[in-house]
Amino acid sequence: MTTEHPVDEHHWPATQVRRLCARVAEVAEGGLDLRARPDAAVVRRWLAARLAFGVTTAALGYTVLVADELVTNAYEHTGAPRRLRYTRHRTGLLLEVTDAAPHRTRTLAAIRDGVREYGTGLAVVTSSALDWGVHHDAAEKTVWALLPGLSR
Repeated sequence: MTTEHPVDEHHWPATQVRRLCARVAEVAEGGLDLRARPDAAVVRRWLAARLAFGVTTAALGYTVLVADELVTNAYEHTGAPRRLRYTRHRTGLLLEVTDAAPHRTRTLAAIRDGVREYGTGLAVVTSSALDWGVHHDAAEKTVWALLPGLSR
């Protein structure tokens, strides 16, 4: 005698569960090595591909714009970009760009205080982010921006 089981809509094959778990983990946090200086379009596509899961188009656009400004600044003003990192929090999405120029923060402080000696990249960050800042130690500097949550 053969027993047939009804299709359980809540039971997924193990391979699908592993793929979904990997996708959710990838959406929660990730990082991109910038030491080889990938092209800005590559960086934008990489970030958008990881964050587009369950996100409005406008929120994704602002996030990619802010990341683009942070990465561009690391490329242009430090010459030593290291990594782009994103982390989802309950309060929003944290973007961090780290470089190997820990003492180049005078311009950042001036922009934060409303003085613009150079371009408008961090002004865009200021107007789009909930908050942003700089953390540095003896070896590196990280410029971070906290953006509103990315959900529908």
